[in-house]
Amino acid sequence: MPSGDAHRQWFAEMIDMLSRQWAPDLSWDELVGLAARLDATPEQIRKDRNIIPPMFTCPKCAVRKRAAVSIISVNATILAAGRFGIASESAAKELSMRWKKYRKEEDIDFYGEKGLNIVPRNPGGL
Repeated sequence: MPSGDAHRQWFAEMIDMLSRQWAPDLSWDELVGLAARLDATPEQIRKDRNIIPPMFTCPKCAVRKRAAVSIISVNATILAAGRFGIASESAAKELSMRWKKYRKEEDIDFYGEKGLNIVPRNPGGL
């Protein structure tokens, strides 16, 4: 396993997928779908490459264990488009602000699911 892959959240394949599927005029539903597809990708990459999550020490109980795999939210998808030069950073920030407003108005969580969820999902971890 290449150095740093255990900590990596955005693999080259994901950036390529984001680049191919990104459009400045994506609907909110299309953006939610893109984020969901991106979210499923690192798990498969980690499985194919036998990459295990890094170890961390729980700040509450001091137990050392494997970190949970991060989940890619809609906002993370938007900001990644700016970060990787797929969209301008200013356009990504503006879309991020619109997403946050839309999310609150429609009572949806970070991942586009109905029912406002203030705390991000974190399966199997803290």
